[in-house]
Amino acid sequence: GLVETVLSQNTSDRNSHRAYLALRRRFPRWDLAMNAPVRSVAAAISSGGLANIKAARIKALLSEFARRFGRPTLAPLRRMAGEDAYRYLLALAGVGPKTAACTLLFGQGTPIFPVDTHIDRISRRLGWAEPGETPAAFQERFRHLVPDRLVHSLHINLIAHGRAVCHPARPACSDCPIQRQCTWHHRKERS
Repeated sequence: GLVETVLSQNTSDRNSHRAYLALRRRFPRWDLAMNAPVRSVAAAISSGGLANIKAARIKALLSEFARRFGRPTLAPLRRMAGEDAYRYLLALAGVGPKTAACTLLFGQGTPIFPVDTHIDRISRRLGWAEPGETPAAFQERFRHLVPDRLVHSLHINLIAHGRAVCHPARPACSDCPIQRQCTWHHRKERS
């Protein structure tokens, strides 16, 4: 959901998961977190980094959902068209394209393709992203190209590929099953 995605910003999966579990232990209901002081929420999520910023953001988001939906929940988004839910989330402070898309894909089952750091890197190396194109612009263009039935599996598999093979500094090109399609690998071989 959205809170997990906010916690995942600028930290490792391990740290964000620890922060989420600690948050839920301390505040088993979202209304408790929404009504708690920022410092209490920040203390609960400290393992995720940027705790004060993320705590204030989480509290503001929970308050917005309570205002809009009567309680701090995103369940009503399931009844909205995917594009409407995406635009609603994008309009919220602290929610960018990746956060909105991850929230909808993983929390609501809406097939909107998120572009994270791994997917951005792989897309550039494969030549899918245009030179100078921002990750947000690439996501906007790319999400309309991926068929709905492939969004979830392609997202998961590209992240796994980025973690296991297509590393930022020293990619394991010799282990890459798609190296023949990789423009970055071909340029590297020629130099």
